[in-house]
Amino acid sequence: MTICQLQKALIASFLISTLAGCGSAPVDEKRDERKILGQWNKLPPRFAEREDDESVVANPFFDVDPNIKNFAPVEANNFSINYVVTTPEESNYLYDLDLFSGKLYRERAFCPQDDIWENYRADLMTPNFTQGIVPRVYDEMKRPMKIVIISNKDKIEAFKESPTHFDQARILGSVVIDECSNYPCDLKEKWKSSQILFGVNSRDPQYNSVSSFADLKRKIDWSYAKGMLTNMHGYHRVGGKIFPAFRISKELNLKDTYNYFQKTAQVVNTQKFVELNNWRAQCMKMYDTVWDEAEKIRAQKNAQAESFLKYFKEFYSKSSNEFYECQKLVRPASITDNTRRFWFFTYIQAFTLLEKSGFYYSCTDNSWAYNPRVDEGHFYVSQNKELERCRAKNFEGAFDQAINGLSLMKNQINSQYRFVEYDNVRGGSHQKIYGWVFDKIQNFACKYESKTPNQIPFDVFPQDVVWENFKQDEAGLVR
Repeated sequence: MTICQLQKALIASFLISTLAGCGSAPVDEKRDERKILGQWNKLPPRFAEREDDESVVANPFFDVDPNIKNFAPVEANNFSINYVVTTPEESNYLYDLDLFSGKLYRERAFCPQDDIWENYRADLMTPNFTQGIVPRVYDEMKRPMKIVIISNKDKIEAFKESPTHFDQARILGSVVIDECSNYPCDLKEKWKSSQILFGVNSRDPQYNSVSSFADLKRKIDWSYAKGMLTNMHGYHRVGGKIFPAFRISKELNLKDTYNYFQKTAQVVNTQKFVELNNWRAQCMKMYDTVWDEAEKIRAQKNAQAESFLKYFKEFYSKSSNEFYECQKLVRPASITDNTRRFWFFTYIQAFTLLEKSGFYYSCTDNSWAYNPRVDEGHFYVSQNKELERCRAKNFEGAFDQAINGLSLMKNQINSQYRFVEYDNVRGGSHQKIYGWVFDKIQNFACKYESKTPNQIPFDVFPQDVVWENFKQDEAGLVR
C-alpha cells in the first residue's frame, strides 16, 4: 500500500468513526460512580454468597446508600433518592429481589386481565412504568420500599437480572397501597398499608419541567398505571368469584409524601447499619452453635434422635423468634461451602417459616395443621407445648412434613414459601438463589387463554433432597 493509499484509508476510517459517534447516545461519564460494590456479603465462606469466579455478590439493598438529598424544605421541590431497577417498563415478567443473595427472581408472568376495580375499561397488559426498590429503606410492611419511575427508558439504568448499578430519582409524590392478605376483607384492620414513591429519573432532561405529582400523572395514562398497581399481585378467589386484595387508599403530593415517609419508613442510617452488622454477627454465632451441637449428636453411638429432640425443644423454646428474624439478614449456610450444613438449616428454616406463618406440628397426628391466631402475638396452639408431647420416633417427620405444609399454605392464608435453586423458568432471571422466597396472593384471571392461571406450577422444594435423620439406635435410622 502506498503512502497516499494509507492516508486515504485513515481518513475514511476517521470519517466513519466520527459519523458513527454523532448518531450514538451520549456517554454517561458518571456511571462508574453508580456501580454497586459488594460489601455486605463479605462474610466467612460458610455464610458467604459468591459468584462462580469466587467474587463477592453485590447486594443492591444493603450495598447502596439511599443518599436521601434535600429532604427538607419540601418547598425546594428537589427531594431525590437512589433506587435499583427490579422490573422495567413494558416487561412481560414481574421480578422481586431476594434480599439474601442480592439477586432478582421471577415472581410471575404478566398477561391480559381486567381491572378488578373496574376503573380501567380496557385490558391491563404490562406496566407503563419502571419499578424498583429504595436501598436500605423498609416500608410499613418491613419490606424494601418500592418506587415507580416515569422516564424515558434510555435515560434509566438498564435492567439486569443481577443488578450492577443503581440510579437516582427526583421524587414528586407517592401512593399508599392497602393490602388484604386473608379474605374476607370486611374489617379495616385486615388492610395493611405501604407507601410507593413516584418520581422521574434525575438524568432525564425531558422531565425537568415536571414539578408536581399532578404534572407527572398527566404525562402518562394514570388510570392504567393505577390498574396495574392494584392488579399486578393478584386477588382473592373464593369459589367461582373474585375479590380485591389491593387498593390505592391515598395519592399524596410531595409535602404529604414527605410527612408520610417520615412517620412510617424505616431508614437504615449509619448507626442502624452498624447495629444490623452486630446483630448479624450474633446470628452467625447462633447458627454455628446449632450446627456444632447437631454434629456432636451425630457423633454419638446411640440415641441420636432422642438427644436431638431434647436439644431442639430447648433451642426452639428459647431462640425460635431470634432464628426467624435472623433469616431476614443472613442465611445459616452456603451450599458451596458445606452441603450437609446447608440442607440441614434449610429444613430448620422450613419448620420455622411454617410455624411462624400460623401452623403447628402435631406429633400425635404426625402432621402440620392450621393454627388460628388469638391476637397479634399469640396462636391458639403453643408449638413448644406440642413439642413436649413428641417422641423421637415421630418427631423428625416434622421436617419432611414441613415441606408439604409450606406447599399447602396457600389454601389457608393465600400465600406460600417456595425454595428457588436456579430461577430458570421461562422469563426467569437465571440466577442462583438457593433459598426460600415468599409468594404473595397470586390469583389471576388471564383473558384469551384456555388455561388459568398463567403461572408456571413452581416446585416448592427439590425432589432429590431429603432430611438427614438422626439415628435412633445402632440398628438403623428413624424412618
